[in-house]
Amino acid sequence: MLAFLDVEKNNTVIIREEFVGFRHAESVKGAAISDLIVRFLADLELDINKIRAQCYDGAANMAGKYSGVQARILQLNPEANYIHCKAHALNLALIHSSKDVSVRNMMSTVQEIAFSFDYSAKRLLAFSEELSDNQNVKEQLDRRTKLRTLCETRWSSRADSLFTFLNAFPVVVSSLEALKDDRDDKAAQYVNAILKFDFMIALVVAEHLLSATVALTNYFQKKSDINLIDAVQEARIVVQRLDNERTDPNVWTALFEKAVKVGEEFEIPPSIPRRAGRQMHRQNHPINDPSEYWRVSLYLVFLDHLVTEITSRVIKNKGRFSAEYLIPSKLQALTDQTQNSIFETFHADLGDIHAFNDEVARWKIRWDMVDGQRPQKLLETLNATNKDLYPNIYSILTVLLTMPVSSASSERSFSAMRRIKGYLRATMGDERPSNLSILHIHRERSVNIKDIIDKFSVKKKTDALISFKRCDFVMVFPENLVLY
Repeated sequence: MLAFLDVEKNNTVIIREEFVGFRHAESVKGAAISDLIVRFLADLELDINKIRAQCYDGAANMAGKYSGVQARILQLNPEANYIHCKAHALNLALIHSSKDVSVRNMMSTVQEIAFSFDYSAKRLLAFSEELSDNQNVKEQLDRRTKLRTLCETRWSSRADSLFTFLNAFPVVVSSLEALKDDRDDKAAQYVNAILKFDFMIALVVAEHLLSATVALTNYFQKKSDINLIDAVQEARIVVQRLDNERTDPNVWTALFEKAVKVGEEFEIPPSIPRRAGRQMHRQNHPINDPSEYWRVSLYLVFLDHLVTEITSRVIKNKGRFSAEYLIPSKLQALTDQTQNSIFETFHADLGDIHAFNDEVARWKIRWDMVDGQRPQKLLETLNATNKDLYPNIYSILTVLLTMPVSSASSERSFSAMRRIKGYLRATMGDERPSNLSILHIHRERSVNIKDIIDKFSVKKKTDALISFKRCDFVMVFPENLVLY
């Protein structure tokens, strides 16, 4: 998958991410994969020295500091900065922030119950019957007809699973009670596990905090028209929202009352766990009020951990990020120290420092003379930049825009592969599935069939026979057929 800038007919620049093919990897070690990438770029006649960023997940063979793919590519091109996929980074932030005992136990229970209903026709029938009798829950579920299991890899999707479980809670309990009366031992265990206040409050809090990151996750997975500066800015917005909720007592009050309301229907009063005089291996806050106890021991701990993880993993303001102060709306905050840092970071794509400083001085004056609204986005700034007058700034903005946010587009290509190479087509070689994937992914592009046939007709006879052998079918044309 290649990310690059494309200039349209009206001289407007757009960000593009394009799939260019699959290659068979005989080994998953960093050395083998990096060599494969280098050969692939050579086959495409692309200069590896023009790469300005590389984006992978955090696996050791890809992100390893010494022997990973990114380290080996950096040895060939020191300007190819490694970017940890922001979607994966956010996912790791959610995983690490959900390690509280109450949250972990709650998610484990929800997963077991969802699996038990999903893989048992008898239990699913009981759930469907109870759901059809409860019109209020049916409306809240918004056409959902069953519980959703918790995804093991995409933690942001767990917010929807927890939302479904929370709104279907009365139906879940009544279904399990009916199965319990039918001598289902597992159902009896599940009823005892969920009819506890610590489960209910953990469910409400986790659903609320995970939901705050869903929009950010979806934004990170956009195919194009997204850049790293805007992505980090959106992450800052999420963190600021969480910080605001931390100091807003009304947010916690609403969450606690929601958990209390769920418990009232089953006569489960708010409670706190047993406390010991001397306890070192569990939460032991000396608080008697249930609301304050769960706010301190669960809500604030989860929220603070989530903010810390997002800040450290997603919002890493270093290196090339300092160039965001060249955006006209942020020029007032551009200091001499930051300006020197920008030059040192991008010096490989710039001229001498005196020309750069002179250009920045003219850049500031230009936007000081603008009375209207200044550009606030990176792409908007690039489209407003004259390449001939401000070549250094144009180069910096170009590099920033080509820095990928996530590897989601690459993972989407795997889905295309599954649609093409199924069990009926498992004997295809390496070249054919790659070419078919290119045709499938870029199917919106028009193809001139006549030109293809003309090129095929001038090939050598041997090559033509080999090509036909690789086809799934052969078209026979009359000799007097004319294609227009």
